[in-house]
Amino acid sequence: MFYQRDSVSGRITSSPQLKTPSNLGSLPEDPGIVYSPGTVFPKDRPARKGIYDVVPRFLLQRMEQFQKHDNIPIHLKGGPIDKVLFGTSLIMCAAGLAGCFQFFYKMSFPKKAQD
Repeated sequence: MFYQRDSVSGRITSSPQLKTPSNLGSLPEDPGIVYSPGTVFPKDRPARKGIYDVVPRFLLQRMEQFQKHDNIPIHLKGGPIDKVLFGTSLIMCAAGLAGCFQFFYKMSFPKKAQD
């Protein structure tokens, strides 16, 4: 609905002269898509059973191994090599932390310069 300002009262009122377009049934023509020269489109892929590729057997076995509920943390489910890597990481973190504390101690209590 269209509204206009009444010149006498200064209020907004509905417009008595409602104009409707005469060509409501026809839509403008679509201009179409213009591609730049050299545009390459992907070829149609052959239809498959599902939308996913076939998962290899060894990958399915690894997925089952890591999703099994056996109360082992995920970072240790890879076997003995994961345990060695985890232990090495813990030792390296402890050595780094000890080095940080050693540095803080040396900087807090500097040695006196001898003249």
